[in-house]
Amino acid sequence: MESMFKGGDEDKFEVLGKYRLQETQAMVVGIGTRVTLRTREGDKDYLMLRIVPVGEIKKFWVFPTEHSSAEVGIITRTGDYVIQSSSMKSQNFIEYIRGYNFQEDYNERDALLHTLKTNDVGILQYKNFRGKDCIWYYSSFGDNSPLDILGVLSKDGLKASVDAWYIVLLVCGTLVLLMVINGAYLINMNRRLREEARLSEQASRAKTQFLSAMSHDIRTPLNAVLGLMTIAKNKSTDSQRVEECMDKGLQSGKHLLTLINDVLDISKIESGSFALNPERISLKVMIQDLVEMQERNLSDRGIQLLTDFEALPHNYVYADKIRLNQIYVNLLTNAVKYTEPGGIIFLCLYQQEIPEHPENTRLVFYIEDNGIGMTEEFQKNMYHTFSREINTQVNSIQGTGLGLAIVKQMVDLMGGTIVCNSASGEGTAFEVAIDLPIVEDEEMTDNSGEEFQRIEDMHLLVAEDNDLNWEIFHELVSEQEIVCDRAENGKECVEMLKEASPDTYSAILMDVHMPIMNGYEATRQIRSLEDDRLNKIPIIAMTADAFAEDVQACKDSGMNGHIAKPINLKILFSTLEKIKNGQL
Repeated sequence: MESMFKGGDEDKFEVLGKYRLQETQAMVVGIGTRVTLRTREGDKDYLMLRIVPVGEIKKFWVFPTEHSSAEVGIITRTGDYVIQSSSMKSQNFIEYIRGYNFQEDYNERDALLHTLKTNDVGILQYKNFRGKDCIWYYSSFGDNSPLDILGVLSKDGLKASVDAWYIVLLVCGTLVLLMVINGAYLINMNRRLREEARLSEQASRAKTQFLSAMSHDIRTPLNAVLGLMTIAKNKSTDSQRVEECMDKGLQSGKHLLTLINDVLDISKIESGSFALNPERISLKVMIQDLVEMQERNLSDRGIQLLTDFEALPHNYVYADKIRLNQIYVNLLTNAVKYTEPGGIIFLCLYQQEIPEHPENTRLVFYIEDNGIGMTEEFQKNMYHTFSREINTQVNSIQGTGLGLAIVKQMVDLMGGTIVCNSASGEGTAFEVAIDLPIVEDEEMTDNSGEEFQRIEDMHLLVAEDNDLNWEIFHELVSEQEIVCDRAENGKECVEMLKEASPDTYSAILMDVHMPIMNGYEATRQIRSLEDDRLNKIPIIAMTADAFAEDVQACKDSGMNGHIAKPINLKILFSTLEKIKNGQL
């Protein structure tokens, strides 16, 4: 079997030997062939086996009619019987011949065994158990097959004509034909399964690669968070040291959140269930936030960032802000990460007119660095999931290999293009171009870049089943002098709202996954209340379900807005301010 697997021909079958089934103790003959299963990711060789019960083979057994004394059986190369005819006595053919021909001569026995093992076909002359001289004919099923067809004919019954031996060969041919039919069946299955097996093999390799990358890249920031919290606890009297630990821990936590979001985005895209959520956005505010987010990393590494955002005649466009920002963040983060201290990064965002579609603008994001660059070989696979350059300089830099894969798939989803120009040791330049609809209302205001105003005199009903999440939320909003009441599930939330006076609560912050009654059902019950002052209360989802379809599901249930966990205070207080001003 090992020899066939390593060097076998996938279109050739071989009889492998006899076996005894453990469950039924039935004897079977094994037939095999090497098969190559092909999937989208590559080819994989397997050994495909089929077992045929000896009883089934006997149904096809044909005996010569010219010689009534002729018998046919099957033995292994070591003399063990697979199919034993009536004249083939003892438990083994070798021992049978020794017992009735050279009982005490073990050298002759060993010579017979050597003959069977080393020759695929031959004729032997030995006495049978009746002491009659017989001719024994054996023939292998194929090259190096462990099984032989064994025929025996008494010399007394042998005619002068040798034509009768063709009948024996016909018997052998019939059995071989049976094996050929089974072999053809295996070959046909091989050809049909190649592609599926190749896909399965690549999926298995991808799974192993995924688990390995995730184990490292999740544990790294998590180790930083836990370690920094331990240091802060031990240095509780050193306020400056505690503050440093908190800042670094917060940065590691954000990195961990980014990693989790990236993994979820990749899985959503590859499963085909990813959806864009377009909205009106301000390009100037978005790019300003992008640069501010990297200021600390740039400063710590002594990297100079040169920017040019002057060529933006259309500030407002219609796009998925989160995904567009994700493209730019990943490219800028990579530029900072792979540029050595003291290096330079040039960032430019500009627009091009599209004559055939004047209602759209071509938004071009160009970023160039003088960092370590990428080899030509790596650039062929740089958009593959978990792809990273393999060298000591890159391996010392934290990263998952998901960034460029997400960038490419996001650009493709938006119908854009991405071009890369890089050389090892000379830096990298990326250019991303995406066509976006122009928002004509240039007078619209955008306060997303401004600090939120202090919010007071609000009374919130918070449906949250997790004690730690409630504690964190309550502590954060209490600094704004906001009063909060807690409901531990959706049913309790509905009951507390109904029991309170109509003007008690300013809004409800609703978790989605809760025991007894979830947030969707609780919202639907609130919207069906008869009292208009209760059924029209603003309800904002506050959940870890953060995909576009999750946001839509919240809106479909009757909620007014959506805030993803972990909670972004800027988004939270901006939403509460809109509620207070009657905008939600």
